[in-house]
Amino acid sequence: MPYDETKVAIIIPLFNDETNIARALESAIAQHEPDGVQFEIVVVDDCSRDSGPEIVEDYARRFAKVKFVRMTRNRGPAAARNRALLETNAGWFTPFDSDDIMLPERVGRLLENARQGDFDLVADNLLISSTNAPETVVRHLWPEKPPGDIALSTEFFVNRSYAAEIERSELGYLKPLIRRSAVLKGAEPYQADLRFGEDFELYARLLADGARAVLTDPEGYLFIVREGSASHRQGAADHRKLALMGRNFLKRPGLAPAERQAFTGFTRYCEREWAAWTAIEAVRARQPLKLLSAFTISLPAGLHVAGNLLKAVSGKVKGIGKTAGQTA
Repeated sequence: MPYDETKVAIIIPLFNDETNIARALESAIAQHEPDGVQFEIVVVDDCSRDSGPEIVEDYARRFAKVKFVRMTRNRGPAAARNRALLETNAGWFTPFDSDDIMLPERVGRLLENARQGDFDLVADNLLISSTNAPETVVRHLWPEKPPGDIALSTEFFVNRSYAAEIERSELGYLKPLIRRSAVLKGAEPYQADLRFGEDFELYARLLADGARAVLTDPEGYLFIVREGSASHRQGAADHRKLALMGRNFLKRPGLAPAERQAFTGFTRYCEREWAAWTAIEAVRARQPLKLLSAFTISLPAGLHVAGNLLKAVSGKVKGIGKTAGQTA
């Protein structure tokens, strides 16, 4: 379908979040629409087992701008977002998580910035809060960001999306406004098999495809950190997918040297995490063959695991020696 540049879709995947979905919908509905612009809110339920879908259905009955769709099987947030985009011809879209909050002027300001600069992607520095005090800002996603707009290049974005010193400060967590026509993949922009890192993959691909992008100061997205979220449940399988993603990026023709270096660093990091988690899971399950597989991922990853195992063994030996000395 042809895209309507006067429409913005706020897309919300829902899964077992009856506690927060009404708050998210209220803040999406409260977004101030610029003159001549229409906002749509598309919620896709990913087979929830709580009352969240019934809450959304009630909002959809009361507000014409809210559209609700149910998935027939659980497929994860990336597939849910793809499904949401199939329901709208909006020329712009922005992802919004069901447990987060947006201030009323946010989306309109992002759109104004995009139009003035002719950008394909406009992201704002997120405001980090917690479930205990969701409207109290603890810090910014990128705490040291200089004021004003910063161009988002491929290498800059990728380099700031892994191995961050502060947890939850990677730029892969951004929730930007995106021009639909810039997504060369078409109606299903997200890599549907990813349940972790799907945002990073999309943004990195858009930038590598030549999208014009900018990161600006906070416009009012409250990113609420809660225990038990997907980023706290990652394991070897998740990091394997991220490492394979990085390897695929490295196969792209025409990467500039700085881009290739950035994707190489990202890939090596993910390979180390993949190997480390493979070893951890193997030791926990007492599966020696799986432990051996951790050394076959890549040479640097294998050396990383060997170093971790040596440290663990050394620590145990020291502990035993200390205990023996105390006993004697």
